[in-house]
Amino acid sequence: MSLQHVKIAGTGSFLPGPPIPNDRLEAMLGPLDKAPAKIQSFVDNLGRRMLDRSGVVTRHLAIDPETGDMTHTFASLAEQAARSALDMAKMQPQQIELLIIACPSYDQSTPPTSALLQERLGIQVCAEMEIHSNCSGVGKSVQVAYDALRSGRYQTALVCYSQLSSVYLRSCYFNQEKMDKVNAALRWILADGAGALVLKATQNGVQGREVLGTFVESVGAGRPAGMVAGGAVADLTKANCQIPQLYSSGKHHLWQDFTAVNDNAAPLLLEGLERFTKKMGIDSKTVDHYVVSIPTMQLYEEHIPTFEERLGVSRDRIKFRSGRVGYCGGSATLLHFDEMVRTGEIKPGELAVVHAVESSKWMTAGFAVRW
Repeated sequence: MSLQHVKIAGTGSFLPGPPIPNDRLEAMLGPLDKAPAKIQSFVDNLGRRMLDRSGVVTRHLAIDPETGDMTHTFASLAEQAARSALDMAKMQPQQIELLIIACPSYDQSTPPTSALLQERLGIQVCAEMEIHSNCSGVGKSVQVAYDALRSGRYQTALVCYSQLSSVYLRSCYFNQEKMDKVNAALRWILADGAGALVLKATQNGVQGREVLGTFVESVGAGRPAGMVAGGAVADLTKANCQIPQLYSSGKHHLWQDFTAVNDNAAPLLLEGLERFTKKMGIDSKTVDHYVVSIPTMQLYEEHIPTFEERLGVSRDRIKFRSGRVGYCGGSATLLHFDEMVRTGEIKPGELAVVHAVESSKWMTAGFAVRW
């Protein structure tokens, strides 16, 4: 069986609401007036400094500033990015044969968010899949779609990633009496957004925009989880510990091991990039754009010299891109890639490697494309 070529026919992204400057962030997320005094002091005294060091000046949150209600679900956020990608591809939703959405959570335990997105797009019949993952979800989704198109099972695919960090960050979500500094600090790091790709298969070769390959790797066995959010089956196995008890203990809070992330995320991202390019037979020095998941300028400045040395590229090929949009988790690389396409930053013939590291259980994933 001859394998088909796969091209990117369209890219899309969506950011909810107007850009929010740092001095409006706490007001948008709601006050932590019931948190312990030490947490309130931490927010008052260190919040501004952390925000300033982040290099992020604005971000987007799917929150109504008047009511505090969420303005989008995972499916409705992805729908906007999907329609943008379909417009670029000059395709109708009904032409999509395979629909994949990745999210860090879901709109409902059942039905799957992929089916909800299918309905929102008005697709009567298609194959649909939901991938539960955070920052590595884009690479995982592209790999599934790429392999399905290459084999000839489908001719068209729509890949989406939707990030709604703010659902975990609003003051109303917390049992504030059980908050710690990590819970509070995550409010200054994460943001909302969605990205999408339309992929098409062809047997006759591709004149540009060809996906050259994909990479998915988990190295988390034996490593403690770097990011956790409770409230699912593993926390509900005991009959005397259900939703009320989870809330009382604060186990539903989103939490990240900042020390582990600072120590491990960038090195694992770099190692993943090196293994990916070696597997593909790509000389890392010939890559024109590394589109990667780096949440803050502080982390970028700390690790970019090592990336430059090991990959053999200058920093203009591996930029910090979150300054105006914030860190949108799994959707970040697609948001950045879409902007590069639409502004003409990525030019015909150039090689881009889109890659992310996920701290939840330490995975990396991505794809390479010759534009």
